[in-house]
Amino acid sequence: MIIDPHSNMVIKHANADNPPSYDYVAAQAGSNEQQQLMTDKSKATNQQVQLPSIPPNTVTAVHNRAAPLMQQPTIYHYHNPLTGEQIASLLPPDHPEMICLQEGRHINETNFGILGILAAIVWFPLGIGLCLLDRRVKCKRCGMVIDNGICG
Repeated sequence: MIIDPHSNMVIKHANADNPPSYDYVAAQAGSNEQQQLMTDKSKATNQQVQLPSIPPNTVTAVHNRAAPLMQQPTIYHYHNPLTGEQIASLLPPDHPEMICLQEGRHINETNFGILGILAAIVWFPLGIGLCLLDRRVKCKRCGMVIDNGICG
């Protein structure tokens, strides 16, 4: 048995385990919504609704207090000395990535992988080449990975 709260109609099914089909329920819901719209329109014509006046450019929270306005983010403009392109960024000029960009170079730090070091020891003349392939180069200042090597 299904009781529709919007109408005084009770729907009885022979098998209580199987719910009604979607089409049937959608048709019933559509007719109930149309009835409610008709009653709401008749109520709306009888009553005037007074909305509270809110000044423009004010955002109100749930409890009708004015919410603070968000400050626009500062956008910094940079000029890349190597390529000559203009870059707009949210990072300030004293950020490590922007210092590297303004200077036009990174401070390289090279780390060799354990496989490269073992290859250099075991296969001495050829292992040096393998050690150079298994290296990771990153900037000491901003942390950007410049070369990750083959094994990275």
